[in-house]
Amino acid sequence: MTISKFDKSLLIEQIRHIETQHSLDCDDNDEPFDLSLHQDFHERLWQRAQRLVRQHDLSAALLHAVRLSRTVKAATLLLVAVLGAIGTMYAVTDSGADSDTINIYWLLLVLLGFNFISMLLWLIGISLNMDKLTFGLFALLASWLPGASDNKINSGKQDNINIIGLADRAWLSCFYSAAVGKWQLSKITHQLWLVYLLAGLTCLLLLLMVRQYDFIWGTTLLSDSVFIKLTASLSRPLTFIGFMTPSAEQVQTSGLGLEQVLTAEHRSHWAQFLLGSLVCFGILPRLLLLLWSSMMSIRARRLFSFDLYLPYYIDLRRRLVPRASHGQVVDADKSPPVMTAIEEQIPVSHALPEHTKWVAVELGDNFSWPISLINGLNNLGQVIDRESLESTLQRLQTNQCQVLAVAVAVTRLPDRGIQRLITSLTSHCSQRWLVLLQTSDEKRISSKRLTAWYQLAQACNIPADHVICLSVDKS
Repeated sequence: MTISKFDKSLLIEQIRHIETQHSLDCDDNDEPFDLSLHQDFHERLWQRAQRLVRQHDLSAALLHAVRLSRTVKAATLLLVAVLGAIGTMYAVTDSGADSDTINIYWLLLVLLGFNFISMLLWLIGISLNMDKLTFGLFALLASWLPGASDNKINSGKQDNINIIGLADRAWLSCFYSAAVGKWQLSKITHQLWLVYLLAGLTCLLLLLMVRQYDFIWGTTLLSDSVFIKLTASLSRPLTFIGFMTPSAEQVQTSGLGLEQVLTAEHRSHWAQFLLGSLVCFGILPRLLLLLWSSMMSIRARRLFSFDLYLPYYIDLRRRLVPRASHGQVVDADKSPPVMTAIEEQIPVSHALPEHTKWVAVELGDNFSWPISLINGLNNLGQVIDRESLESTLQRLQTNQCQVLAVAVAVTRLPDRGIQRLITSLTSHCSQRWLVLLQTSDEKRISSKRLTAWYQLAQACNIPADHVICLSVDKS
């Protein structure tokens, strides 16, 4: 069974929420990671999350939100179906006359009026791109939903309840926030209204099958011609799909207060008009919007990504993506580089694109530039002062550089000055890379400093996957 990227990301996020408050030991001895050369960071996170689930038996806690949501959804759909049936029966019996008459437009208002208002509000919300419109409500629900879990899951243990709550919050944040949440809520909305309309249609059909009704309409403020024109307008699409509709004379005959007996043909036309209106103006639009929302939800899940700039993921990147003595550079210089072969270390899983241009920023005396793996044609030199900066910027604009790797000493302070410098260098490039250089004999960079560099990369619009730690030799 193929697991989608969204499902993998969901599990990873659930593990992150749990690990923020509960320490989960990961035993690497029993099941070693598959650290292949081209395996990306996301896949390594997925492997680690799977292992933690198995080692700590977290399957029940992680699936709690799914099971609970299905139960709540089923109960809600049942309630909405009952409301649709009750609304139809109320509109039929509360006609303002005897029990054998149906007020046509009152029934349409009950079944289609509120549905139309809901559809209009939904369209406004979608057009305004209100991604997080209702996420606050779902986040609030997450605080008490785990308390409804059964004893088989939580076993009466407070720690286990907390784990379930954290997993539920992660599940809610993935499903009901941002683009995924917008279309997920859209799907639920259309499903509820579709069930409401189908229940109303079914109830109305049963009533028309077992009883004989006369159809009436009445008004105090509006003229009779308004209802005649309205009925004619609504009848056009119904006639096109095969429903019989009342004529202008039949509409006039059905006016409230007229003592005329309706014929069987008259009743049949009005019945088809009501049923066709529910199908054409209620059920079909909701069904189309449901299909569209489902497709957009699938697309949003494919595009879903979590924040790799969070300190949690930055720390895991250091642990799961081992640093090599040398970065892997595509289209490297063909001449044999002078370097010390290190066989035990695993290369970094990132490979820079072809024709990547390199520029260094104030490296100092600890590093030799360019590093041995850089092709001489791709070396833009080192920025050490204003003149070298202007010269480099001119070369970038002249050559229309598409991919640029900026090399910086990891030991330096990631302040606003270096941020402005990197931003100016990468402003005209479509792909941006930040390479943090460190000599092989230096201490491992602290988590605080590495987090600061990732925050700087985010401010410079450099993706987290484009931040590389590279170990090089001293000058």
